[in-house]
Amino acid sequence: MFQATGLQNYHVNADVLLVFPNVDYNEGSGYNVTTGKFTAPVSGLYAFVKQICASKNDLAVTRFVRNGQNILTSQTNSPTIDAACASAQVFQYLSKGDQVWVKTSWDSYFVRDGSYRDFSFAGVFIRM
Repeated sequence: MFQATGLQNYHVNADVLLVFPNVDYNEGSGYNVTTGKFTAPVSGLYAFVKQICASKNDLAVTRFVRNGQNILTSQTNSPTIDAACASAQVFQYLSKGDQVWVKTSWDSYFVRDGSYRDFSFAGVFIRM
């Protein structure tokens, strides 16, 4: 089980791997804070979740990637309020050593205010 947070306010080009530098917990040390990638320590069923926030009149588009293959893309935009957040989750059966990470799909504009708008990437092992 892991949870990492903490992207800053900024514009990110398309196809950039996002690194979440603040690790709340990392049981099993599967999440690498340097690369932003989770590596499965054992084979089994895993659940992953991400939350991304976009600033007003901007778009943030991100995707889960497994071993270089897109799993799920999601987006958020905020045409009428200061910022909007969206979360997405995915379940994947991973073999030991498989990797999962979050990347941008398009040029994206992220916003974070430190109180309730924050970014996160988390995963949990469910069963073998």
